[in-house]
Amino acid sequence: MKNCLFALSISLSFLGYAQVNPFVWKRSIVQPTSGNLFESAVTQGYLKGRIIRVWVPKQYIKSKKRFDVVYFHDGQMLFDSSATWNHQSWDLANSATKYLSKKHCILVGIDNDPNNRYAEYFPSPIYSKLPLDVQFALRDSLWNGLPRFDAYAEALIHEVFPLIENHWRVNRGGVHRTMVGSSMGGVVSLSFLLTHPDEVSNVACLSIHLPLINYWKFADRYKVPLMLAFNGFIASISANLEGKHIYIDRGDQSLDASYAAYFPAFEVALNSCSKKNKVTMKLVTNSGHSERDWAARIGPILQSLLK
Repeated sequence: MKNCLFALSISLSFLGYAQVNPFVWKRSIVQPTSGNLFESAVTQGYLKGRIIRVWVPKQYIKSKKRFDVVYFHDGQMLFDSSATWNHQSWDLANSATKYLSKKHCILVGIDNDPNNRYAEYFPSPIYSKLPLDVQFALRDSLWNGLPRFDAYAEALIHEVFPLIENHWRVNRGGVHRTMVGSSMGGVVSLSFLLTHPDEVSNVACLSIHLPLINYWKFADRYKVPLMLAFNGFIASISANLEGKHIYIDRGDQSLDASYAAYFPAFEVALNSCSKKNKVTMKLVTNSGHSERDWAARIGPILQSLLK
């Protein structure tokens, strides 16, 4: 009954606002076993056509406190395995219920755009540092245009963050925001922190995809120039970071196993951040590159990241 009343209050509270703001939150058809899942379709701006999903724990309904927010990329893969392309999910609501019951946070998933995922998640500041033949190959064969990281980042800052902070009982500002992603979602999470350090406090990058491109299509073809550009970018910008918590991991199975050759140089670059920030890098044994793997890992990670 409380859940029904809560959902009703969410709908009513935005009814009069809908004329000036198109976002209306509705309960998701498939609900997790714990907490409540809501979603809203984006009808304007850069993210038009995507779904934003918000999970709130049971204590959110009962509490009057403001909660912190954890933002996830690839939002359609988080909660409902029956609706995903590979029939897997992060089972995020169960992990949050088990590990975050005392953390006072809500979880927000931003759906990806399958046709432009690599373009949005690729760190655009390194694009001009790549040899021209690499630039042209990525532009024409992987992205069908220039990288879209900047547009995606601006949409997060000017569309998603205000949407959540205006519509939900949460704390405002970057100090209360955590960002999480896997694979290329890990790349964009780290890149967002580096380029917009005031907008987020913590990041978790699971199975971070250090090749930065479609591995099945290019393999190691552009490994060296991409490694040099990305690691140089990290080292050059690390002085802008202070008081952040950066979590990075990889497994030793499936695609994750291929990342081993990339990590030594990457760790050197990332260690330049460690003087003023907490940097955690972890090899997770017997784990790989799938939603089931990330579901098994995410609970303790969030527990360690959130204050």
